[in-house]
Amino acid sequence: MKKRRTFLLFSFTFLLLLSLSKADSDGDLSAMLSLKKSLNPPSSFGWSDPDPCKWTHIVCTGTKRVTRIQIGHSGLQGTLSPDLRNLSELERLELQWNNISGPVPSLSGLASLQVLMLSNNNFDSIPSDVFQGLTSLQSVEIDNNPFKSWEIPESLRNASALQNFSANSANVSGSLPGFLGPDEFPGLSILHLAFNNLEGELPMSLAGSQVQSLWLNGQKLTGDITVLQNMTGLKEVWLHSNKFSGPLPDFSGLKELESLSLRDNSFTGPVPASLLSLESLKVVNLTNNHLQGPVPVFKSSVSVDLDKDSNSFCLSSPGECDPRVKSLLLIASSFDYPPRLAESWKGNDPCTNWIGIACSNGNITVISLEKMELTGTISPEFGAIKSLQRIILGINNLTGMIPQELTTLPNLKTLDVSSNKLFGKVPGFRSNVVVNTNGNPDIGKDKSSLSSPGSSSPSGGSGSGINGDHHHHHH
Repeated sequence: MKKRRTFLLFSFTFLLLLSLSKADSDGDLSAMLSLKKSLNPPSSFGWSDPDPCKWTHIVCTGTKRVTRIQIGHSGLQGTLSPDLRNLSELERLELQWNNISGPVPSLSGLASLQVLMLSNNNFDSIPSDVFQGLTSLQSVEIDNNPFKSWEIPESLRNASALQNFSANSANVSGSLPGFLGPDEFPGLSILHLAFNNLEGELPMSLAGSQVQSLWLNGQKLTGDITVLQNMTGLKEVWLHSNKFSGPLPDFSGLKELESLSLRDNSFTGPVPASLLSLESLKVVNLTNNHLQGPVPVFKSSVSVDLDKDSNSFCLSSPGECDPRVKSLLLIASSFDYPPRLAESWKGNDPCTNWIGIACSNGNITVISLEKMELTGTISPEFGAIKSLQRIILGINNLTGMIPQELTTLPNLKTLDVSSNKLFGKVPGFRSNVVVNTNGNPDIGKDKSSLSSPGSSSPSGGSGSGINGDHHHHHH
């Protein structure tokens, strides 16, 4: 009896599975018929057989499950049926280069989908749950569609095996999501989001990413690009036509970098030697920034776009900058190369109306950079400009200590560093130097006694009173 019951159970299970798979293939059949109806292909397209598994450009399994729809470049119009999401074994959906319009339907739950190609169509919207549950997804190409404005949705995180995400000219807005970093997408190698409406900064969580091709050109991105120095897999970086600023990062780790386009931004500071010495580099475009220092010399194998007049290099051809310019650039370096200085500090003679600089007979006598929103520290290089009489750095956000080197300036009469965030002991200046350190709550205190950022002790508000030595006259 027992044997028979097992046999019956087995037969029943087999029939159940058969009928389930038939239900699935019936579901696929009706989804395909819906798709045919919504796309309305011409009869010449070869979708007339009642069995969609016999249609051109469709691939099915032996059990009539649809695994591929490959109908790119076919002149199709019409729309996509929402029943597509019932094709639960679909692995490739390739609809690129058609004229399909209407919304992209939700593909939520297509757990087998690996490749999604919707580029160059006329889709007008894309749902935020479009990537929900697409756990096998490896490649997404949805470029050149007139989507209504959308942001890269959280649901993309389901696709942790993603290798290629391309949505150029797809009306993406918002910021570049931090989750696109290596923690969630260790295999991401192509990230193309050019010509959208992205804004904000590059997320620091991209550090360690193995992305090889990064296209973010043509939008409103801001901030610096320091994170690139930890994206060592990069081969191609297109960041042109944005609002990036700050100095260029250290490129020494980017041993594969071939193409770097940074034109039409607001980068400042000199072109780093680490970029000039890269063996892999083939193409670089730095036109129309505020890059400073000497004109960079790249290897002869590199195709270079510099347009010297659209930057702030000291000379129009390679060669060392004037010593005064070198000193001022070192000073600017400690302030992280502020854009306002970079726009004005051009050419090789600081005495020709450089902002904040006054001279006498070609010698710099005054550096006055009050209220310039400066950050960073005071460079010891001030001590190298022996002709200096007045240094005015009040009302900024400078931190660090007053460098000892400033006490060696033989002609110094005034040092005003009031209203900053300086700390530490004030070095001993000659008695005839007027030093104003008012409004630096931690001046005179050792750095080590400063309240650390996480601690609750308030930083002393009246600290400037403790060093009333003879040369601290208040204005």
